[in-house]
Amino acid sequence: MGGTENINRIEILPTGELFLGIDGDGHAYYQYIYREAVGVYWEPVLKGFKSTELREWTPAQWYSHMVDIVRIGLGVELRLADKVTWRGVSDVDRTTISAN
Repeated sequence: MGGTENINRIEILPTGELFLGIDGDGHAYYQYIYREAVGVYWEPVLKGFKSTELREWTPAQWYSHMVDIVRIGLGVELRLADKVTWRGVSDVDRTTISAN
């Protein structure tokens, strides 16, 4: 376990979840992130991590939470790629996320 993954897309899914897509295909053990029981899941078809439905937290808060949980739970550092595709994320949240 461990390593680094580059986030190449950040979007609010039609289901209302925050999604962090990665450059690669991920690893089979990423599926076990759900065991942390903190609302972060691996989405193998889309190749990235997603939150539960956004309700009380902003996308920027979820982003920080997800990055922390993936680092703690899987030992994987999530970093923003040089080019990130953004969908449905406000300019305020984009700025906050990019500053992290």
